[in-house]
Amino acid sequence: MGKKQRLIIISPIILIATMYPIFHFLTSVLGYTLGWYFGLVIYWIIWGGLFSWRMIGMENIRKIIRPQKLTLKIFLMVLFPLLMAALYRFVPGMGYEKPDVWILLLLLSTNVGNGFFEELLWRGVYMCIFPDNTMVRIFWSSIWFALWHYVPGSVSPDGNVLGLIIGSGLFGFYLSFISKKTNTIWWGILAHMIGGTIMII
Repeated sequence: MGKKQRLIIISPIILIATMYPIFHFLTSVLGYTLGWYFGLVIYWIIWGGLFSWRMIGMENIRKIIRPQKLTLKIFLMVLFPLLMAALYRFVPGMGYEKPDVWILLLLLSTNVGNGFFEELLWRGVYMCIFPDNTMVRIFWSSIWFALWHYVPGSVSPDGNVLGLIIGSGLFGFYLSFISKKTNTIWWGILAHMIGGTIMII
């Protein structure tokens, strides 16, 4: 196993260890909503953007986000997590509080950040660094994608962290499956963005 592969294997532990205090500090200073949001922005920039770029380079990023022709098979694969997101809204405690339009807009903007940067980090990087290792590419990345959600969930006032971890793990596993079948993260980005929007509105 090469140096970059070893780094990718341990990076989720470093990510969680560094982002946990950042989220807790920001929410203690800015309050839950703004602290949570700026915690995500830092996560997107450092881990989703800079770390991903450093690990796989801009050429690979362009290659794995390139749109593909929509086929019936891909449409059905992408439709499935969207239906699951719609059903997930009916799980007690899984809805998002939207006391005003500003909060709704803030939540909707997270779908763009999460959809792009999380797919790049959790699916794209593993796709490029471990192209033939299904265990790492799908299972390892999905487990840590789920566990990462403990960090933003730990500052949430509703306290349903376990539901967030389980839901994220299943969603991440399926998005990894889509990326493996299509050899791109393009459809995962769309499913992630649209699925997140369905859960919020």
